[in-house]
Amino acid sequence: MKLVVAVSALAVVLAGCGGRGSDSAPSVAEANAAQGLYSGTDANSNAVGGVVLDTGAFYFVYANTTTNAFGLVQGTASASHGTFQSDTARTFDISGKGASDTPVLAGYNEKNSVQGVIYTNATRQSSVRFNLLYDGTYERAIALSSVAGTYAGAAGSIKGSEATTFAIGQDGTIKGAGASGCTFSGTANPHGNKDFLDATITFGAAPCLYTGATVTGVVFFNDGQVLAALTLPDRSDAFVVVATK
Repeated sequence: MKLVVAVSALAVVLAGCGGRGSDSAPSVAEANAAQGLYSGTDANSNAVGGVVLDTGAFYFVYANTTTNAFGLVQGTASASHGTFQSDTARTFDISGKGASDTPVLAGYNEKNSVQGVIYTNATRQSSVRFNLLYDGTYERAIALSSVAGTYAGAAGSIKGSEATTFAIGQDGTIKGAGASGCTFSGTANPHGNKDFLDATITFGAAPCLYTGATVTGVVFFNDGQVLAALTLPDRSDAFVVVATK
């Protein structure tokens, strides 16, 4: 599934995969029950996609060209006996330039689907329903040689977004630059035998907003497209890259 997003008036295409989770210290066995790539939609007509890792960490992207909604939900998942929840999941609203705690409560069918709600605030007074289907490509080991290259698109955080280039080498090195002149570099490595990469990126000097800061997360590839979703250590902001070869 592909997500189409408008970021700072720049139309780009995202690769879709999706998942959710919680921060209630799950065991690996619990997290394994819901791990996978997922894609689907929510009640706000956003296309959604992301991944639930074997560790329980998750990265979940939503996008809508009609409303220009674009963002990331990130946290660590607890999954057991068909219940999938995150008490401390956090949403980074790139289009709205804000971050907030947004708990998740859902049901899951292993290697099939995750369905439930994302609460739009920590008090759980309102919520948005979502429906995600499992993508079997999660079981395929990624090869760096097949995804290496230079991609062009956009990158954003809650502080803004801009046109960006993103390059990944066959050795997993990452290099990129935004239209402002901000540069970043890092590394990416296959996550075991799964179809995505674990990544670490460090920002360069000014005009980067987070000079010298390091973010960690994941990188996906699909049909010549790349989606990178990473967060600062304190989860006060996220860095999302959307680009195409």
